[in-house]
Amino acid sequence: MSDLEPLLTIDGYWKFNIGDDQSWAAEAFDDSQWDSIVAPGSWQDWGYIGYNSYAWYRKEVQIPSTRASDFIYISLGRIDDVNELYFNGVMIGQMGSFPPDYQTAYDRQVVYPIPKSLIRFDTDNMLAVRVYDNEGEGGIVSGPLMIGYYHNEALLSQNLSGKWRIKFDFNRRYTDYAYDDSKWDEIFVPATWESQGFNDYDGTASYRKSFVPSFQSGSEDLYLILGKIDDKDRVYLNGKLIGRTEDMYRTPLGNRFNGDWQIRRAYKIPSGLLKYDEANILVVMVEDLGMNGGIFEGPVGIMTKENYKEYVEEYRFSSSPPFVRPFRID
Repeated sequence: MSDLEPLLTIDGYWKFNIGDDQSWAAEAFDDSQWDSIVAPGSWQDWGYIGYNSYAWYRKEVQIPSTRASDFIYISLGRIDDVNELYFNGVMIGQMGSFPPDYQTAYDRQVVYPIPKSLIRFDTDNMLAVRVYDNEGEGGIVSGPLMIGYYHNEALLSQNLSGKWRIKFDFNRRYTDYAYDDSKWDEIFVPATWESQGFNDYDGTASYRKSFVPSFQSGSEDLYLILGKIDDKDRVYLNGKLIGRTEDMYRTPLGNRFNGDWQIRRAYKIPSGLLKYDEANILVVMVEDLGMNGGIFEGPVGIMTKENYKEYVEEYRFSSSPPFVRPFRID
């Protein structure tokens, strides 16, 4: 997750203990008798040769209030095999499945949103990472390890990150303006659905969000920015289809040859479709073909045409094949 702008790095020494006890997640737990090891790096590198089972990491961090208005994220690099993260005693993310329904997540980049309500800025906060290793190396094995924010969220006229609703299938009626999604699950965007406990699912899912514009109506064209989506998508605003993955292939953002999941989604909002004095309904149908799934990386929101040009220049795919036509932003 190189697009995270670091507020602080969290590599270096962590408190460490083998075994498994849920009380170790508690903010007030006394870990003074624990070992200290360096992360990233396997625990085998620190003398725990041949150990394959549960272990915990703990670390105190201070998050500066200089970015208190942004959504804050934590990157824990790659963790072998399964992990849960607790922030001030509250579980905020999970990847993989612990025994008895074991499923590894050793090859996934671990990035979780930190709920603002849990953060105490400019003072101590406690991180606790529960890890299960099935075989081979174990632990927080590679970076980056940091707490940060997506710098390009500043280009948004309205940030649509945060709580959405999700249902793990798709029906065209889900795009109806009046459809009742009150019984759907809640999910945080951007983040994979696996990181939020929705494991073992590959297939189609539907995201819905209701929002009222926080900016005034103007004459400038607007773009819906959806960051990165794993793998394919179709996007509906107020019941109208406004974009799909294939629309991005012939744009400067269309690095299709690295996989659809690496394409940054951006769709022009048709003139007159956005409601300024009442709620709008945004529906994103996501098709996951394997491994992680969902709207997993930001920014997510609405940009003006001028800011979209700046966004494109930052992320323009520079190795476009010769058949990609010249592109201009209408």
